[in-house]
Amino acid sequence: MNVDPNRKAYVCIHVFDNTRPINLVSRPDGDWCFLCGEEHDDDASQYRVVGIGHLFDRDNSLLELKDLQPDWEAERAAPRGAWLRTRCEFDD
Repeated sequence: MNVDPNRKAYVCIHVFDNTRPINLVSRPDGDWCFLCGEEHDDDASQYRVVGIGHLFDRDNSLLELKDLQPDWEAERAAPRGAWLRTRCEFDD
């Protein structure tokens, strides 16, 4: 499965600032979200939008998740760790 490198992806401020690694990838309603896995306020100031290709370039282990389906998430305990995929029920 190919993912357009210009496709939008939501990231938390920590991932955007590159101060924490991506340890949680989720696909609520098909959107791509790359998060550090920590709790964040439900506020737009805590998130940014980037092209997904920038994230794949920064961390090529994310390429393992190119086939992650909508309404699924993948989490790992540490950078370069194994991804655990789970089907999710996301709140609207």
